[in-house]
Amino acid sequence: MHDGDMPHGEFDGSGNASWGEKDWTGYLQRNDQEIARFLACYQEAQAQPDRLDVAARNMGWENADWVPGDGAEEAAEEAEDKPDLPYCIHQHPVYIVCRALSVQLSRSFQKICRDNLVEIPAPVAADMMLGLSDTQHQMIMAINATDTGDLPLALVHMKRALVSINFSIGLATQLPEVVKPTSLATIQEIEAILFDLREVCLRVMADCRWDGSRG
Repeated sequence: MHDGDMPHGEFDGSGNASWGEKDWTGYLQRNDQEIARFLACYQEAQAQPDRLDVAARNMGWENADWVPGDGAEEAAEEAEDKPDLPYCIHQHPVYIVCRALSVQLSRSFQKICRDNLVEIPAPVAADMMLGLSDTQHQMIMAINATDTGDLPLALVHMKRALVSINFSIGLATQLPEVVKPTSLATIQEIEAILFDLREVCLRVMADCRWDGSRG
């Protein structure tokens, strides 16, 4: 690669040039704690039909924090007021929700697999983990797209996330009957979380379309 191949514009990233590896390590550790805090709030409200909103309120989030565009800009402005805390998508409420629920999904399905080593075919287990992984990937890419203002791209990623969610729901409902007596509660938990992730996708998509129609 020659110098002429390199972009010469100023870097316009969200990072803080004065931060080193230690600073970012601490930042991500604090973000992990926020993810764990949301998961605890979510699990406390698990029996409630509006558990997503209850958990969000317990996190101190407002309705505007869930939407693309203005919410992200306001978060960026707040971060600028605090030079020791740069803004990046790790702070986005939808990112925190996506990571928290994805972590719980993986834990729950791993438990089912450990409890039913013989009964669950390897291809089914592999397909489920791939479906969960792709759901998380597509949602995070969508969040990144909303943060950069590319709402059509966010819509496409969320549609892809919905495909993976529906695929995973189908796999969960088709687990061998012999598994259900010992793992029924965990299977139901997985299905509920997948439907909540689906709800998050639909909310973000609706907000993207509404915000895009104003532009």
